[in-house]
Amino acid sequence: MNDIIFLKNFRFNEYCFFKTQHRDNSCGVDFHFVGLMKHGKGRIVSQKTVLEIEENEMFYIPKGGPYHSYWIAEDYVKFDSIGFLYFPNTTPCGYKLQKINFDAEISRAFLPLSEEKTVNATSIGALYNLLGLLERKLEQAPYGKDVAVCEKLLLLIKDNPQLTVPEYATLCGVSETLLYNYVKKVLKKSPNRLRQEELCAKAKELLYTTTYSIEEISDKLGFGSSTYFRKVFKMICKKPPTYFRKEESAL
Repeated sequence: MNDIIFLKNFRFNEYCFFKTQHRDNSCGVDFHFVGLMKHGKGRIVSQKTVLEIEENEMFYIPKGGPYHSYWIAEDYVKFDSIGFLYFPNTTPCGYKLQKINFDAEISRAFLPLSEEKTVNATSIGALYNLLGLLERKLEQAPYGKDVAVCEKLLLLIKDNPQLTVPEYATLCGVSETLLYNYVKKVLKKSPNRLRQEELCAKAKELLYTTTYSIEEISDKLGFGSSTYFRKVFKMICKKPPTYFRKEESAL
């Protein structure tokens, strides 16, 4: 990733309106946003939540969520908007649309972002320092069926990566199409990709710990042919199976 593409992952802005503004984001947005209302009032309306935002209140808008925003200016409205493409959270559910307790710790962490809107190494560092604090304070999004299905699928693949996607869908109690949509939404991969990754992890273990030939490993893991196994393995692991056999031999 070059510098220009990397910097496009962030949007650091301050907005000021002298008339009430309405923004229609009903199709969802591609960024997460953390905002601070400096003057005036705001209202953010999603399918399940209405946030009424007063002066000196902070708020979080999750990536992908559809909403309408209203910025209410009696004289003028001003707020900071910090957008970022990736939130390094550890919860598969992500976080819900919400207000943030703007306490002294968060205020100190946010101050560099409020004062300087240039995207550079210093401001990006300040952002991720802030996100590290917010991860402990934000309320998680509801635990939906999509997440539950994905967790069940991961367990099934771990136990038996040789099943087909239709078989996984049946065991998860959903259609094949719904399984695919859930996995793409939550895990950003396809069910087949998850299965291939697990098979390649098991193949790598066999390469390290046994003297089985490539053909024998391919057969044990249920690949149709050693040629197909080599193709999938190189796609997932970025190197051919023989590399890992050689690497182990050199230790």
